[in-house]
Amino acid sequence: MMSAKKDLILPVQKLMMRANHHFTKDDFNRNRLFFGLLEQAGLQIHSFEEWKKHIMKIDTNKGMFVVKGYKEKDDLDTMISVINLLQKSGSVNLSMYHPFYDQQYILQVDHLYWTLSQYLPPKRIFSFVKQEDRVDGLRLLEDFHFQAKNIFSQTNLSIPKEKMMSKWKHRLIQFEDNLPLLEKWFNPTTISEIVYYSHVSLEKLEPVCTKTEDTILHGDVASHNFIRSTDNKVYLIDYDLLSSGCEEWDLVQYASRILPFIKWNSEKFFQTFQRYSEIRNHLWFWKALSFPMDILREGNQFANESQENKMVMPKSFASFTFFLSTWSLRKQFLTNQNNLIQ
Repeated sequence: MMSAKKDLILPVQKLMMRANHHFTKDDFNRNRLFFGLLEQAGLQIHSFEEWKKHIMKIDTNKGMFVVKGYKEKDDLDTMISVINLLQKSGSVNLSMYHPFYDQQYILQVDHLYWTLSQYLPPKRIFSFVKQEDRVDGLRLLEDFHFQAKNIFSQTNLSIPKEKMMSKWKHRLIQFEDNLPLLEKWFNPTTISEIVYYSHVSLEKLEPVCTKTEDTILHGDVASHNFIRSTDNKVYLIDYDLLSSGCEEWDLVQYASRILPFIKWNSEKFFQTFQRYSEIRNHLWFWKALSFPMDILREGNQFANESQENKMVMPKSFASFTFFLSTWSLRKQFLTNQNNLIQ
C-alpha cells in the first residue's frame, strides 16, 4: 500500500516541479488525486501547464489535451453531447471532447467535474483586427448555426433557453453602479449618453426573437474563443454558454465585436459580410445592436480591476478607451440605418 502511494506521489511531484506555476500544499494534494485518477484512466502525463484556475493543458501518452473543472455538473452532459454531434457532422471545426475511460466524459475529483477536450495548437493569435479573421470567424459561426439547427430539431437534448436580455440588464445595472468611478476617469457626457441609450435600447427591444427558427447558440463569440490552428483551419472553442434561441443573438454579439475594428463603416460591413445583408431589414436586429454591450462589458471590467488594485493601471484601460473612442461612429452608423439613435 505504501509503495503504491509512493509510486503515485513521486511522479506528481516531478510534474508539478516542471509546471510554470507556484503550488501550495493544497494544490499539491488536489493535483495528486487528480493526476492519480488520470493515470488510472490510462493517461500517462508527461507535463502540464496551468492556464487558469481549474484549466490546464496536459501532454500525455495519447496526445495533448485541455482539462477543465466545473463546480456544477448541471448541463455538462448536454454540452458534451451537442459538441460531439456537431463535430461528427464533419462541417464544423470544434474541439471534440474525449472520454477519460469507458465512454465516461466527466471525471469527478474534489467536488469538481472535469472534462477532457482536444488541444488545438494555434498558428497565431486570432484577432478581429485582421479582416481574414473577421470573415473566417463569421463563416464558422454560420456553419455552427446551420448544423446546430438539425441537431436541435432532431434530438431531445435539454438545452437551456438563452437569457440574453436578463444578462444585458444586469450588465447595465453594474455599469450604473460604477458610474462614480468611470466618470472620474472618462468623459462624463459620453458615459451618461451610453447609459441613456442603453435604457432606450432595452425598452424598445422585443423580449423574444421571432425572426428566425431556434437553433443552438454559442453564447460567447469573443476573439479568444476562435483558434486559427497550425492546420490553418479556424476552430470555435469554449462551449460553457451554449443555449437555445434564434441565431441573431450570436450574430448581434459578433457584429458588436467586429464593427469597432472597421470603424463602424456600413458600406464595408455589408459588402464584406453577406449574412448581415440578409438580416439588414430586421428591426429587431438593429434594436439589439444599438445596445452597447461591448462598452458596458469593458467599463465594468475596468471598474473591477481598478477596485482590486488601486496602485496599478488596469489592463482593461486601453480596451475600454478604444471602445469609447468609437462611440460617435457607432451612433452615426445606427442613425443612418434605422434612426435608432439620434
